[in-house]
Amino acid sequence: MNKPTITVYVVSHNYGKYLTEAVESVFAQTRTDWELIIIDDGSQDDSGPLAESLREREPGRTRVIVHSTPWGLQKSANEAIRLAHGKYIIRLDADDYLDENALLALAHHLDTHDKTALVYPSYVYVDEEGNQLGVEHRWRLGLDTVVFDQPAHGACTMVRKRVLKAIGGYDEANNRQDGYELWLKVINRYEVAQLTTPLFYYRQHASSLSSDRTELLRARAQIKRALVERNSGAVSPRILAIVSAKNTYSDMPNVVLNEIAGNPLIAYTLDAALAVPSLDRIMVSTDDQSVVDYCTVNYPEISARVRSPNLSAKTVREIDSLRESVGAAEDAGFWPDIIVHLSVHNPLRQPEQIQKGIDTLLLYDVDSVISVHEDQDLYYVHGERGLEPLNPSMHRKVRVEREALYAGNDVLHVHWRDSLDEGADFKPKVGHIVVPRGDGFQIKSQQDAWMAEQLIMSRKTQQPLRPQSWRS
Repeated sequence: MNKPTITVYVVSHNYGKYLTEAVESVFAQTRTDWELIIIDDGSQDDSGPLAESLREREPGRTRVIVHSTPWGLQKSANEAIRLAHGKYIIRLDADDYLDENALLALAHHLDTHDKTALVYPSYVYVDEEGNQLGVEHRWRLGLDTVVFDQPAHGACTMVRKRVLKAIGGYDEANNRQDGYELWLKVINRYEVAQLTTPLFYYRQHASSLSSDRTELLRARAQIKRALVERNSGAVSPRILAIVSAKNTYSDMPNVVLNEIAGNPLIAYTLDAALAVPSLDRIMVSTDDQSVVDYCTVNYPEISARVRSPNLSAKTVREIDSLRESVGAAEDAGFWPDIIVHLSVHNPLRQPEQIQKGIDTLLLYDVDSVISVHEDQDLYYVHGERGLEPLNPSMHRKVRVEREALYAGNDVLHVHWRDSLDEGADFKPKVGHIVVPRGDGFQIKSQQDAWMAEQLIMSRKTQQPLRPQSWRS
């Protein structure tokens, strides 16, 4: 055969049940200048024999690679990049399958847009038997959104091989979320594009990698941290954490200093903050001198101050309180570039979530980052014919991007310092991190305090957060 334009690779680890359908969807493509690499990644099912029988159907342009033990997705992807003959590369998951025009449409876009590094389509959700569940119409970049924090799917995204090699391939320290890593490496360096047409079928089933949400979030945090460390140089931003600690609620007296599971409430936030190495200064802003006194004795490395009384009213905006605290820090000679705002009412936040918020601000072109949890319950609004579903795809338990509902949880707000000086007409670009609902639990009542205590006690086997020393 002539040299292929497109390299398609399929990694199968015990996905023999679906492999034939995936590969046959490549054989059926209307654009034919492709090659196929099938990688049997240490499978214990019939993936190996199936891959070989499929190769025999298209022997001139199909190769089979067998791993006696699993390498994992990232390492297998790097092998595919090294072996690829095509100038464009696309991964097809072994449990998914392509529309017959997928390669035609995606490659045509790269053929006609020299500056585009990668292009990805919308897709159709199917169940284990291939029944259609819904369509994911991806956000149109630059039209529906100017914040590129909804990354391309790792599978069925077509990428120029030279771009993959220029960015060093995939980090083999991670074994999932390769598409997320690719996205973060590319978006601030190259142009990306999206096609609105659904061009592949994404299978939802219990064993799919994307089903474990907690592990997914952890993997994304690790990818962000690695990329920020990789990009760091001689000059790094100065970061100030401000802990808001109002202590004069009529319905929750002395809430900041009351003990929960053996420690004052504020200790959980301060210990979490102290365990984040990238924070240069931590300041407590409170309305009660007793909180300042507690911090002075127990956390001498942290500055604490009583803020202006008018900043404790319910109607005060967060930005006004932050401006006063930042002004106090700058008056004392510390000029921050990034502000991390932490509420004392979230005792279950983890240090890595604070770091993830900072890393998100550094990696995306946004002015601020907020923490949320995604609510996947079915919600309704009142319409012309009574109650109508707000996120109708959840009737079928399909999470569709355009219907996603996010609830703020105040685990953190992260801002570039200069964004605090913008006027009332400023429309910030806001990024986000998703925090598991349990980690984002907020104390708003005495009953919440009891519930938080139970959650903390259930985690009592965790290692202490507080390090032995603090950065000077």
